[in-house]
Amino acid sequence: MTHEWYASAPEDIDEVLVRLDALGNLPYTVAINVYHPEAGTGGMFMLMPGRKEVLFSPSIDRRHIPAAPAFTDLAWYLHALVPALVTTGLEGYEVKEIKY
Repeated sequence: MTHEWYASAPEDIDEVLVRLDALGNLPYTVAINVYHPEAGTGGMFMLMPGRKEVLFSPSIDRRHIPAAPAFTDLAWYLHALVPALVTTGLEGYEVKEIKY
C-alpha cells in the first residue's frame, strides 16, 4: 500500500482538484483535510473511488451542540457544506453520529 501526502494552500484548490480527478487517481480513495479558520473547525473529506461518494468526518475542533456537548452540531456542518457540494453533483446525503 502506497500513501502520497501533499500540502496545499487554499489558493491552490484548482490544482488540487485537477490532481484528484486525474484519470490515474480515480480508482483510489483520496482524502483531503480542510480547515475553516473563521469557523474554527474542519475535518476530513474522503472521496471514494470514482468520485461518486464522499464521506466527511468533522475531526478538527469539532463543533458541538451547546445543550448536548457530547454530540456534534451536524446541522451546522450540513448548512456549511451542502450548498457547495450541490454544485458538484451531490444528489443526497446521510448523516450519522457515532459515539464511542
